Amino acid sequence: MTDMVNLTIDGVALAVPKGMLVVDAAKKVDIDIPVFCYHPKLAPVGMCRMCLVEIGVPVIDRATGQPALNADGTPRLNFGKGLQTGCTVAVSEGMVVRTNTVPVTDAREDIIEFLLTSHPLDCPICDKGGECPLQDYTYKFGPGKSRFDFEKRHWEKPLQIGPNILLDRERCIMCFRCVRFCQEISGHEQLGVFERGNGQEIGVQPDQPFDSQFAGNTIELCPVGALTGAPTRFFGRTWEVAHSPGVCTGCAAGCNIRVDTRDGSEVVRYWSRENRHTDDGWLCDAGRFGFGFVNERRLLEPKLKSGEELTNATWQQALVRAAATLSEHSKAGTLGIMASPAMTNENLYAIAKLAREALGEKNLDHSARKRDAALADIARAGREAGFAAGTLVDIDAAARIITIGVDLSREQPVTELRVKKAVRQNGAALISVHGSDVELDGYAAAKVRYEPGKAAAAVEALAKQIAERDEPSPSVVVLGSRLAETEDASLIAALGALARSLGEQARLVAVLPSCNSRGALDLGILPAPDGGLSGAQMLQAARDGRIKALFLAGAEPLLDLDADLVKDALGRLEAIVYMGWAADSLPVSPDVALPCLTVLETGGTFSNTDGRIQRVFRAIRPRGRAKPVWQIAADLAQALGNPWLPASVEEIFEQVTREADGYAGVEWGRLGVNGIHPRALAEQRQG
Repeated sequence: MTDMVNLTIDGVALAVPKGMLVVDAAKKVDIDIPVFCYHPKLAPVGMCRMCLVEIGVPVIDRATGQPALNADGTPRLNFGKGLQTGCTVAVSEGMVVRTNTVPVTDAREDIIEFLLTSHPLDCPICDKGGECPLQDYTYKFGPGKSRFDFEKRHWEKPLQIGPNILLDRERCIMCFRCVRFCQEISGHEQLGVFERGNGQEIGVQPDQPFDSQFAGNTIELCPVGALTGAPTRFFGRTWEVAHSPGVCTGCAAGCNIRVDTRDGSEVVRYWSRENRHTDDGWLCDAGRFGFGFVNERRLLEPKLKSGEELTNATWQQALVRAAATLSEHSKAGTLGIMASPAMTNENLYAIAKLAREALGEKNLDHSARKRDAALADIARAGREAGFAAGTLVDIDAAARIITIGVDLSREQPVTELRVKKAVRQNGAALISVHGSDVELDGYAAAKVRYEPGKAAAAVEALAKQIAERDEPSPSVVVLGSRLAETEDASLIAALGALARSLGEQARLVAVLPSCNSRGALDLGILPAPDGGLSGAQMLQAARDGRIKALFLAGAEPLLDLDADLVKDALGRLEAIVYMGWAADSLPVSPDVALPCLTVLETGGTFSNTDGRIQRVFRAIRPRGRAKPVWQIAADLAQALGNPWLPASVEEIFEQVTREADGYAGVEWGRLGVNGIHPRALAEQRQG
């Protein structure tokens, strides 16, 4: 049980865990102690002095060892240390904190006045205007009138210090949050502090451009407008921007985001939205600045191929042509279907229903990359080997973390930050098992290297060493998709040996490649076991003439493949039916192009890498004549004589929970903004 201490803040008595900082304790009773340099995920430094408060501690009677009392029986307090920084002082028993006395308010006023001697008053053009702590604190705690009557400092602006980051140096208030983030969180120490006195500035270390994939987090951490995003600069005034909860589609971690939109029609910014189950409050740059697909290069009208050109068509014309093409080639056994793992669970369910029930098609997959073909086998192998299913949160408390065949820096960056935190703050022992050097090697207590195709042998050898030299401890194995290269039987045997060596507390987390790969696996977007072709096999069959038509629901299944191979395979087909949101995703023109809406125009759910089901809320109005994927799938099914008439995303989700393994009991109304893990529901029912 956590030790609790009793204290008083501005006359309000409260009990908080021992070791909590005064600024955090004050939040428990809705008392605002202003801060600039302090951030709950960074080590306290007490640099800005904005959080100065009066702190009194009980005087201990040396004779009795008990708190000394005043004449009226109240504890005698010692305020002799003067003003102290509330962001560095931990609470103690009997402490009394005063946050609104004359010395405190005078100190805050002085700090604000001092900061404004250098900070320009360019709020009308600053991205931070309207959501700026310095602006707010100036109104709330500032002097109201400046005594500074001299020229302020001026520097070249903005200074581009990285691919996505702009720096306005004269706005910087030297809180050092950005530098500390690079040192303490990302480990990419590319920012530093240069010069001294009035010439002091934040800058990039020599010969180290600020190209960290986590650089965008410094924009959010900056309490003023010194750091801004190049892709989002001058995005709009904050009071003109609406906010919606969403989920990043950049990878399978399922990081939560706040989607900022303007006029209900344009996405202007992604902001992090902390969910400890997925992201721990951070975003990678690929996710933060990866919203262009919603605004740009959109396919907004149904199109039909006429000669070498795509011409606009009515929905009726496009659906009739698409249904006829799918029916003809499905009956002939020459059709392949690929559905994007970037689609929601509801959309994937609709595609699966169209493929299995309306077409009776076996050739269905969500990727054409060979390394993804055995992902389902990897997940199954982990279960057969004896591992309990793990979650990303399990990484936080693990005494040992083993990463196998995964480069988290590239495949799931924010999960990499979670691993770094576990090593740095909790002392977790990291073992990196990979075929080449990866960034996490710098945090690893041990590294294991293997040659291509020999991962299973390396894992088995590691298991033997652990069994011989170590006691079982809470462990997490983070397994990457690259192990698809390993033979299935060898993989199961190796993982089984590792599970036994690690003991009953070991859990396995599979790192999947796309934002809803887990949903695609759960909903059966896989080739039929009795002869269905995988995505990679479909492309090969297209090249040798066995597959003559493809239905591509999104272009994502073809990403990261050799461009010439894809172009050659698609160029040999007799027909391509494309359903997507991007107008130029394919290297060859499709015969039918069906415009679909993005998730931010329809809403829906995603399942992240460990199975957490999260809801994305509709953020903008639909564009053009595009339709939801599930609606297009239902229209095609009806044209094929197999009518299915869902009324909403919610209705389809209810069908998913009735039919998909692991989704039973999940209620749409209980998903909220942070999602639900089916395992947690199962544990609640058992409890």
